[in-house]
Amino acid sequence: MSVRIVAIRVLDQVFSSHVKAGTAMAAADCEEKDRRLLHELVYGVLRHFYALEADFSRFCKAKPDAIAHCALLLGTYQIRHMRIPTHAAVSETVAAMDKLQPKAKGFVNAVLRRVTENEPPKKLKPHQRTELPKWIYASWRDAFGAEAVLHFSEALKQPPALCLAVFENRAAWIERVQAMGIQAEAGALSPYAVLLPSGADVISLPGFAEGAFTVMDQAAQAAVMALNVNRPDAVIVDLCAAPGGKTAMLSKRFPEARIIAVELNEKRIPRLIENLQRLQCDNVAVLRADASRLPFFEASVDALILDAPCSASGILRRHPDAKFLHDQDEVAKLACLQKTLLTEALRVVNDGAELVYAVCSIHPQENEQVLTCADVVSSERLFPSASHDGFFFASIKAAESHTKRNTGKSNA
Repeated sequence: MSVRIVAIRVLDQVFSSHVKAGTAMAAADCEEKDRRLLHELVYGVLRHFYALEADFSRFCKAKPDAIAHCALLLGTYQIRHMRIPTHAAVSETVAAMDKLQPKAKGFVNAVLRRVTENEPPKKLKPHQRTELPKWIYASWRDAFGAEAVLHFSEALKQPPALCLAVFENRAAWIERVQAMGIQAEAGALSPYAVLLPSGADVISLPGFAEGAFTVMDQAAQAAVMALNVNRPDAVIVDLCAAPGGKTAMLSKRFPEARIIAVELNEKRIPRLIENLQRLQCDNVAVLRADASRLPFFEASVDALILDAPCSASGILRRHPDAKFLHDQDEVAKLACLQKTLLTEALRVVNDGAELVYAVCSIHPQENEQVLTCADVVSSERLFPSASHDGFFFASIKAAESHTKRNTGKSNA
């Protein structure tokens, strides 16, 4: 099947059915040799959606239906952003429409030919220039200022570098990789972080099978580094732990601690266990449990990380489909869930101990506004950049007045 047919169908699933792009691509009928191109086409369109739409819509006398709309996005992306001959970008997209929706192929052909004959539009609305939905742009503009949003939104349009958490001697590992002809540099946000080119083959890197590293953005690593533990043999809990990067970092940072990785989603647990085994995290136990109803006594945990479910607004460069999967109502629901999880996390943490609240979102509603009733020691919001994702994390001190009553739940 033509990779462009598959790409159009995947995009339609994202826009019409709110299916994650990665999920739709994984299930798509596509030959392995075309997977890389499929990924580039789909994620390229999602990253540049608003400018692409502004480009071709100038030449549409009528509003295209869902499939034609996806085809026009795909064709315009190839014309503007890919090293594909213009005639091939048009003809291949029209050929895909001939299979998907023959009656609309003439319309798609005519519009794309007009795109090839004209320069991209010079005037774009602010949300189009920043490649953000109107509601996200307005929220971020009001919170951070238009200039800041314009600046960090540039990072959201680019494929991210590969970032690893390297658990052996970082400098020596970087030298080994550079000797292989691969560009590598130390990240600034974590003593474990190493940045590599996008698309680097992880499995072929030195030490993969031996557990020398795991894939993990350095902004997420910074959140783990923010956790303070007051005793070497502490009981540390990682909530919403899959796929296990934060758990692994905790294991390496605190080798004498007892670490409990809590995950509710049963389908994600096998990968979590597999990753922890490869990384040789022998001081970790995996527990399937609901983070809103933890099976621990009050004040029974020495330290905790809550990596809460969120809208993923900080990782749009990595998952550009996220801006089409969530709206304002969904963010409000997520904020309520985050507050519930934080309240439960505070219940189980020892008096005076610290926990870290973290989300890969920069929406204030999922950041400071979740923490209004917490004793925040410090917090940091990292805007997206060329070297890291957008992220928010805060260190929070548990109240000194925990009521120590037996709740009838299992002790950690």
